[in-house]
Amino acid sequence: MDGCEKNNQTTNPTKGKLTAPAQVRNPISGHLVSKLARETGVDAMNRTFSAWSHVVALLYAQLTHAIGPNDVCDDQRCH
Repeated sequence: MDGCEKNNQTTNPTKGKLTAPAQVRNPISGHLVSKLARETGVDAMNRTFSAWSHVVALLYAQLTHAIGPNDVCDDQRCH
């Protein structure tokens, strides 16, 4: 018994209630995004997307390894 024996207990991972994109998105404050958009003047330039929607779309593009905006739009259209 040199301490190298494995313990016979098995552990079951707990099932999370949030998806991976939600876990990445939750720490980002929507109020902070709106405040930064107002301070930088981006909110006055947007046409159809809010600043928060833009941030979420960029996070989605990073997580899915999208090649360009068309990939993001096509994926969102499919869902």
